[in-house]
Amino acid sequence: MAVAPVQGNWSTGLCDWCAAPGGFGTCLYAMCCLPCAYGSLVERLGNEVTCGGSCMGACCYYTLAYMFGINCVVHAGVRGHLRAKYGIPGDYCNDLMCTCCFAPCAICQETREVMIRNGGQ
Repeated sequence: MAVAPVQGNWSTGLCDWCAAPGGFGTCLYAMCCLPCAYGSLVERLGNEVTCGGSCMGACCYYTLAYMFGINCVVHAGVRGHLRAKYGIPGDYCNDLMCTCCFAPCAICQETREVMIRNGGQ
C-alpha cells in the first residue's frame, strides 16, 4: 500500500521505525550499519548532496566524519537539504539534535521520505 506524501511536514514520524515504505528492514539496516544506511540515503538523492550520490563514497565519508566526531554535522546537512527540497519546516538546530541524538531514527525517516516522494523507490 502506497503512502501519500504529506505537504509541509514529514510524511512519517521520527519514531515510526517500522513504517512503510521500508518497514522493519530499513530500521534494522540503520541500526546495524549506520554509515551504510547513510550511504544508501545519499545514493537515493543522487548528486544533490555529498560524494556525488555515491553510496560507497558517502559511507566512507560518514565513517571518517564519525572518527572525528562530526558525523551528526554532516548528516544534519543532508537532513536540511531534504527539508528544503520538500518544503518541510524546521531549522538547523533541530536537524542537529535529531542527527546527534537519534541518528538511526533520522536516517530511517529521511529514507522513508525520499521513497514516498519518489513513488516508493
